[in-house]
Amino acid sequence: MGASLTAPTRRMRIRPMIRHARASAGSSCPGRTSERGRGARPRALPASASSMRGMAAHRVAHRHPHPHRHVAAVVVAAVTIGAMGGCVSGPPYDQLLTGDEELLSIAREQYTEARDRVAMAVIDGDEVRTAFVSADAGTRFGLGAATSGLTGLLLADAIERGEVSVDDPVSAYLDLGDAPAAALTLRDLATHRAGLPQSPLGPGAYEAAAAPGEEVLDRGGIDALLARVASLDLVPELEYNPNDFDAALVGQALAAATGTRFADLLAERVLGPAGMEGALVVESGDLLPDGLAQGHDRRGERVAARGSGAYAPAVGVVVTIDDAVALARAVLDGPLAGSDALQPVASTRWPQIDVGYFWERITDAGGDEVVYVVGSAEGFTAAVLADPAAGRAAVLLSNAEEAWPWLRLRPILGLLAD
Repeated sequence: MGASLTAPTRRMRIRPMIRHARASAGSSCPGRTSERGRGARPRALPASASSMRGMAAHRVAHRHPHPHRHVAAVVVAAVTIGAMGGCVSGPPYDQLLTGDEELLSIAREQYTEARDRVAMAVIDGDEVRTAFVSADAGTRFGLGAATSGLTGLLLADAIERGEVSVDDPVSAYLDLGDAPAAALTLRDLATHRAGLPQSPLGPGAYEAAAAPGEEVLDRGGIDALLARVASLDLVPELEYNPNDFDAALVGQALAAATGTRFADLLAERVLGPAGMEGALVVESGDLLPDGLAQGHDRRGERVAARGSGAYAPAVGVVVTIDDAVALARAVLDGPLAGSDALQPVASTRWPQIDVGYFWERITDAGGDEVVYVVGSAEGFTAAVLADPAAGRAAVLLSNAEEAWPWLRLRPILGLLAD
């Protein structure tokens, strides 16, 4: 378990620090000229940066075999740590890199393992720039825990339609008996303040895969989910604690409230309007699509692809880079830009960061804001970040879980700066 990091107590300006980090990366880490190349050996971090990186592993849960799904990012701290670290290259690699040169310069420094499969994009008005590491526009990635952002958008839509109230107890829609979790409201869950633990593991967590001949076990169905949640004691002192249970319960409650399967409801109300034409909700193993990148855990070991079962609202959506760009556009200035899911409704442990319905928003001292969802689980890391005032957004999809995703995102975040 990593050491705790206290969030900065002073509000700092995001953009100047982002610009500094970007300039630092650009000056000390010149891009390689070959699109197929061998990286340099890593050099050591300065002692101060190394110690800060150790501190920065705050609340990173070791959820073997599913490490921490999401970091409620102290973005300012991550930017600072990344900038102090300088250029840290990985071991030799042999990859195919294609796309925008500025993004490729980031990719060369961030992704240096032969197993890496990455797609990234930056949206600036009508312009979209993309880059790929051993992938292409047809490669599919799990959204992992960033799937919860889609469930948050679905919740906001259901509230607007009058189908549910954010202060309804989840037990109004799902049978949790007299369990402590029965009194939790949709607001508690969507703002990660329910006090549920991070790990979904327990009896019934996995069940036989639907795909014939598969040895991999899918995640459990609705009965297993409810039984597991009903067995849990709440831990209110967790305050702000992202976990798979929260989005899974919200999504299944919405399905029950509307009498519609979650996958169908999400497709109709979020994926369709956003233009995410290739996105899939993989509830069972027989729905796993062709072209799905091989996922890896934080140790670099392969993670078996599986159906997400009743946890689909938390971790079950698979996308291409075009789908992720469509989501970013929809949130930036498209049909989902006005969603209440993106508006802050609760605080977090950090004064700069508020949370909507599974979406976080960081505001600096000058009022600049970035709304985002970031998740790392099930062998993948995904992020969607949008700066509505600047009209810019960025997305990242990769086939490996990260203990501290913001260290990877720091240079991409820098591209959102003025």
